[in-house]
Amino acid sequence: MAERCAHFKIKDFIRPGESYHFAHTELSAEDGVRYHDHDYHEVFWVTHGRGEHRWNGKTRILQPGVLHLIHPSDRHRVAGSKEAPMRIVNLAFPSVCWRVVHRRYFETETDWFELPGEQRAWALSVRAQTGLKLWAERLASTTRPRVLVDGFLMELPNLRPMKPIMQQEPVPDWLLRAQLEIGRPDNFVGGTVAFARLAGRSPSHVSRAALRWLGATPTDIVNTARIDYSAGQLAGTSRPIIEIMLDCGLTNLSHFYALFRKRFGVSPRRYRLQAHPTVRG
Repeated sequence: MAERCAHFKIKDFIRPGESYHFAHTELSAEDGVRYHDHDYHEVFWVTHGRGEHRWNGKTRILQPGVLHLIHPSDRHRVAGSKEAPMRIVNLAFPSVCWRVVHRRYFETETDWFELPGEQRAWALSVRAQTGLKLWAERLASTTRPRVLVDGFLMELPNLRPMKPIMQQEPVPDWLLRAQLEIGRPDNFVGGTVAFARLAGRSPSHVSRAALRWLGATPTDIVNTARIDYSAGQLAGTSRPIIEIMLDCGLTNLSHFYALFRKRFGVSPRRYRLQAHPTVRG
């Protein structure tokens, strides 16, 4: 039986005088967005945690560092994971906004929203992620003026990677399952050995496949799962930082801090204070 698809309309998300919808949203596995298409263009990215994106019949892992361009005809659904909530930033705007910007500034360029789905998930450089964070602060304006959404759309060429994160050849199901399952604490404490076990392949096979399809080593994937889990614990509990680190399967505090800072740009303590100022640890 085909999955039922809702149809969302931009008029239901913007108030009179606003030119776009912008929101930071926290999603768990239970309260994901319904499977839908819509009458507007959309861009979203993950800032924290991980989850799943069901996109035109295919399921992809969602994690920070990737920008997703959604065409009105796309059918998709976004949900977080059971281990830690996923936080996403979502920008939705009338399709005419993009048509005007594309015609005026990028008429000789390919319409990026018309590319095949695999080419509309853009892996962001560290510099691009920093720029995106600044744009999120601007777009959060209470008045939602047209000039801001136009400015953001004009910035897209600076966010586009040299090549898309997804390849034309689909990621093997066994690798996707392993990437999702390694996000559980009882799995990631086992490190890359556990990742290979979850994949059901030899460590060398898993390593080659991870680099080919995910652009990361098994160590990178495991450490990302550990740090995402630790971020959820830091934001949602008052547990001591060293205790959280040990739960992640790490024993070197300096190494933990280095991994965390590389992923989120701040120390674990600073992250906790920013997420929940009343918590100390």
